[in-house]
Amino acid sequence: MPSTEVAGGVRDPSAEAALAYPEPRRRSLQIYAVDPMIARLSGNEVVTITVPYEPLRPGPSGDLVQVIDYDASTKRFYTPVDLDDPILLAQDGLAPSERDPRFHQQMVYAVTSSLLENFERGLGRRFRWRGSDRLRIFPHGFQGENAVFDDGHGGSLRFGYFRTDPRDAGRNLPGQWVFSCLSHDIVVHEATHALVDRLRPLYKEATNIDVYAFHEGFADVVALFQHFALPELLARYIQSNRADLTARSPLVELAQQFGESTGRGRALRDALGEENPDPTRLGRTLEPHARGSILVSAVFDAFFTTYQAAIADLIRIATAGSGQLPPGALHPDLVARVAGEARAMAQRVLMMCIRAFQYLPPVDVTFGDFLRSAVTADFDLFPADTLGLRAALVEGFRKRGIYPDGVSGLADEAVAWPSAAELGLPPLDVVAVVEPLVAETALGFRTRRSAAEDTVELQDRRRGVARALNGYARKHATALGLNPELKIQVRSFHAVFRQAGNGLVKVNVVVQIIQTAPPEVAKARDVGGVQLRGGLTLVADVDGEVRYVVGRPTPGLDPVRDPGGAARLAALGAFVDQFDDVDLPGPWRIDDPTAAYPSLAYRRGRDRRIAASLTLGRLDRGRPW
Repeated sequence: MPSTEVAGGVRDPSAEAALAYPEPRRRSLQIYAVDPMIARLSGNEVVTITVPYEPLRPGPSGDLVQVIDYDASTKRFYTPVDLDDPILLAQDGLAPSERDPRFHQQMVYAVTSSLLENFERGLGRRFRWRGSDRLRIFPHGFQGENAVFDDGHGGSLRFGYFRTDPRDAGRNLPGQWVFSCLSHDIVVHEATHALVDRLRPLYKEATNIDVYAFHEGFADVVALFQHFALPELLARYIQSNRADLTARSPLVELAQQFGESTGRGRALRDALGEENPDPTRLGRTLEPHARGSILVSAVFDAFFTTYQAAIADLIRIATAGSGQLPPGALHPDLVARVAGEARAMAQRVLMMCIRAFQYLPPVDVTFGDFLRSAVTADFDLFPADTLGLRAALVEGFRKRGIYPDGVSGLADEAVAWPSAAELGLPPLDVVAVVEPLVAETALGFRTRRSAAEDTVELQDRRRGVARALNGYARKHATALGLNPELKIQVRSFHAVFRQAGNGLVKVNVVVQIIQTAPPEVAKARDVGGVQLRGGLTLVADVDGEVRYVVGRPTPGLDPVRDPGGAARLAALGAFVDQFDDVDLPGPWRIDDPTAAYPSLAYRRGRDRRIAASLTLGRLDRGRPW
């Protein structure tokens, strides 16, 4: 053992430094697996999760998340928890408590950190907010039956608290306080809104009926799949429901305490949907949460189907080939194996959904776009789909009347985005574009760097990449589907590293480019102040070869020279007209689309009636999360 002493018994400071303890890789923290009500009823819905270790300031405040416990209703700051206190480090943080605001702070930090890690795993790169921003979380942001994502000032999550319905409190005490920040589902849902906004910031512009519904549905998909990352919770309900994941349980339901405490008598939403899906329902559903629930049920239809295929051999072995489980408790070994398959399949589908962002257009997303992007993301990594996951996903969407535009059939190779080979595009410049982005992403896996820590050399390198990409887009605008007469804005660019099914690392470069229509286009067609944008997502291989170009034409006026732009302007106008004929924003906030607030007479002729009324923030405040 090396000595830390020198002559005379004096300690050598350099030797002390050499013996410094290495930082841990993970931090263990206790959370409610679902919410406090379920924990009380079952007696065992408290779990300990691990999140990536980082030194924390009181709050907790780290590199990506800053918890600020200010209650705007009472104008009060609560004492921030110090998760680096040795006492808390020795006992996995604070024990779950509805009464201790410091545990509430721990809960939102732990759940959000776990979610961020999953997104980084799916995206294949380090995640970073804009500039030096961090996601600010207010566990007691206001008094009210809601939780909201506020995209202003760098982005924040604000969680409400309220008293239960005194006449119908469900399985809660009438009049007791309920804190939305203690619901695992609500925290994940709101944090996912923030992540989607960072990855596709223009999805907060209502340009078609699916845009906000995608925001809501995708947030619910992620919240539900995060349940399957909790092994104790998963094993418990596989045992109690005898391996049937379609049975009602906290695994497939969202916000049970919230739903019951507000008089609904049930969970707020779930993954199950209709037993026999009605494909015509999509055309009648305008409100984003309700429309988003159709997306959720389509995704989970595929998950349930492939889960059953994955465990079929285990059930045959356990039942001597009959397939009929005997009465009584399942054998613990069978539960463990089935839970492992469920967890692996849930993670596969969740990663497919997150990776879809690599292929989604930067504006005007539809459910069909998401299906095509998810299929492409999975096909690129796992060409041999042995369990039929992609086919099950396409079928789940088909049964609910969701068909992507521009496909020749419903086989997964037809649904995937077409190759860009036929566009005749030259490769991206490897030295000017690919190598700097690959190096930056690779170094990011070793150490996370904030924008404040970026070196002048790195900033210059990024500006050089942006110039090279802008020049490439300008030179090949027509082939890319861009309007060469409009300004080209390179919105984002990065490299991604993902592990393919054959075990090899697959590296891509992803670029987003935006264009905005000139003012005369908006003046020619009343679109209620909606921004008229187009753009594309470009995906290239590590050798610069362009693999995919997923775009939206910029709205335009000339159907002869620019048929794609004219078609987009017409579609956007039809979307706006649809809402001019009904209550605005009633279809987004209430179930009755014929309600009369505000009046049609008040709205007609107002230039920004759509942009001012149909906003993500207004939607979040108008309906419970």
